Amino acid sequence: MNIVSILQAGLGVIVLMFLHELGHVLFAKLLGLKVYKVGFQWSPYPHFFVAADWPKQQLKRLIYLFSGSLITVTLFFISYCVNWLENSAIYYAFAIQLIIELNPFYSDFTIAAVTSNEFEANMNKSYADLYKERFAHYQFSYRWYIHFALWVIFILMLVKNNINA
Repeated sequence: MNIVSILQAGLGVIVLMFLHELGHVLFAKLLGLKVYKVGFQWSPYPHFFVAADWPKQQLKRLIYLFSGSLITVTLFFISYCVNWLENSAIYYAFAIQLIIELNPFYSDFTIAAVTSNEFEANMNKSYADLYKERFAHYQFSYRWYIHFALWVIFILMLVKNNINA
């Protein structure tokens, strides 16, 4: 992979991250949630985010949390169907974005795993403190190990697919 392809893949990841967050904004609006801010932050790792009202109903919360990944997976499927993934920069952009989105350390999936109806009831603490507390119980639990194992298998499949291409 040459420097141009690396830069193209990097740009592709940024575009996919933007579209992922746009999915959260779109579904927040569809669910009647107020969007306060779309931004970028460095903690716990550099990422874009959408600050919106937190849905009180679990189904709405899951729809909101998974809406960004739905956009990414839909774009991946379309790219696969029209053979855009044959372009290595596009393939790597999607691979990196999906690895980020599915990670068991901090992603929409981990947020969904640690938040529940009781999470809303305990909002006398800051969201960050409550998340850290809940994540400490989730991390290294059997559910986390399943999440981690599936994530590693997914990464290995991406690597195998790239080697066989």
